[in-house]
Amino acid sequence: MTSITRTGRVLVVDDEMAVRQMAAAMLRSAGHQVAEAGSVHEAAARLRTASWDLLLTDYLLGDGATGLDLLDLVQAEALPCEVIIMTGQGGVADAVEAIRRGAYNFITKPLERQRLLIDVSRALEKRGLEEDLRRLSEGPAEGFGRLMGQSPEMQGLFAALRRAAGCESNVLLLGESGTGKEVAAREIHLHSRRREAPFVPVHCGALAPELLESELFGHQRGAFTGATGRRKGLFLSAQGGTLFLDEIATAPARVQIGLLRAIQERCIRPVGGDADISVDVRIIAATNADLDREMDGGGFRQDLYYRLATLVIRMPPLRERQTDIPLLARFFLERFSRREGRDLVLSPAALERLMTHRWPGNVRELEHLLESAMVRAEGEVIGEDDLDLPSTVEGGDRLPTLAEVERAHIARVLEVCGGNKKRAARILGLPRATLYRRIERYGLAPLPATRPTRPAGPVASPRPRSKDIHPS
Repeated sequence: MTSITRTGRVLVVDDEMAVRQMAAAMLRSAGHQVAEAGSVHEAAARLRTASWDLLLTDYLLGDGATGLDLLDLVQAEALPCEVIIMTGQGGVADAVEAIRRGAYNFITKPLERQRLLIDVSRALEKRGLEEDLRRLSEGPAEGFGRLMGQSPEMQGLFAALRRAAGCESNVLLLGESGTGKEVAAREIHLHSRRREAPFVPVHCGALAPELLESELFGHQRGAFTGATGRRKGLFLSAQGGTLFLDEIATAPARVQIGLLRAIQERCIRPVGGDADISVDVRIIAATNADLDREMDGGGFRQDLYYRLATLVIRMPPLRERQTDIPLLARFFLERFSRREGRDLVLSPAALERLMTHRWPGNVRELEHLLESAMVRAEGEVIGEDDLDLPSTVEGGDRLPTLAEVERAHIARVLEVCGGNKKRAARILGLPRATLYRRIERYGLAPLPATRPTRPAGPVASPRPRSKDIHPS
C-alpha cells in the first residue's frame, strides 16, 4: 500500500453536497486542511482570497459551468495550486482535454478513498517540489537542483556533481547519513543524458540478503520457494537509466559478484535463469561506511570498489559547512510557514545555538529539529529554549569527530612531506592506494611534490605491517 505522507490545503468543489462532504471527510481523515465550495462563483472567490495547494473539483458544476472553467481561472491568474478533476460522466476525451489544459489528473466517481488519497498526495508532492525548486532558483545561493549552499565545500560539491552528470561513468557517493546522498544521485541523473529514462533507487540493507539478489537481477518461476512467477528485477526496470544502490557496503557477497559482472559484462542473469540479459544501466552507489575497513576485513570486494569508484564524490557533513546553516534554516522555516500558515523566524540566540551544534544527523537532523521547534514555539519566533538540543560540553567547546581528526592529521602529514604521497603513506602506515582514497574522501587539495620540510617535532613512524592490506 502506498504511504500517504504529503498533506496540504485543499479546496473541494462539487454542486452535490453529499459528494462534496464525503470527499472532504476523506481528505480531513488523512490530515489535510479542507474547505468546500458548491459553485464556480463560490470557488472562484475562495481561490482568489486564500492560498491553496490543491483544487479538487467536479467536472459538471451546474448552470453550464464545468471544472475546466476553474482550471482556466487557475492557469490564467497563475494561482499556485494543482488541479484534480473528478466526474461520474466524463470520458477519455474529457480527461485528455483536462490534462492538456494543465490539470494534474482526472479521476472518476464513485470515489475510492485510498485511490483519492494517493492521487492527492502525489499532486501535493509535485506542488511542493516545484515550489522548493522555485524558491531555490530565486534565492541567493547557488546550487545544483535541490541541493543548496553557499559554502566553499558545497560549491566544490556542485562542481563535482556537474562533472558526474556530464559523463557516463559510475559514481560512488561517500558521506554520513543525512548529507543528501540520494538527492545528489537523483540530481546527477536529472542533469544527465539519461534524464528521460528511469531513476531506480534500492536500499541494499533494507532487504534480506536472499531477497536482494532477486530484487536486483530478477528471478524465474520456481527459482526458490515462493517464486510463483517471473520477476524482471530492478536492473531491467532501470534500463536506459540510472540504478541507485544505497548503502552498497551492506550488499552480501553473492550480490557483489552479480554487480561486478553486470558492470563488466553489461549483462545480468536472473536467479534460476540460464541465459544472460543485456542491460544498459548507469550505477550510482552510496555508503556511509568506511569501505577501506570493509575491504580490509574481506566484507567488500576490492575489484567491485574500483568498478564503482570511477568517480568518488564526498558529501560534506553539515558541521564542515556551518556557514550554510542560516540559509538552510530559513529555507525549512519558509516551507513550514507555508504549510502551517505562520510566519516563523529564528531568534539570534537560537541561530547561534544551531551554529555551534555538532550535527551528527546532518541536514536531515536540522530539518527535524526545526519542525519540532516550530511545534514547541508559542509564537512566531523560535527561541533557543524551543530547540531540543543537548547541552554543549564543559566550556562550550565542540569535540571533533574521529573523521575530522583523521582528516586534519592526513592534511598535516601531507604538508610536512611537501605533497610526497609515498612518504606520507609510509608515515601514516597506509598503503598508497588507501591514502589516495582518503584524500578523495576528505576533499584534500592535491599538493605539489616538493622537497619535504623538516617537522617542528618528531613524527613517529608506526611499526611496519606484515602484509599490504587496507587498514582503517
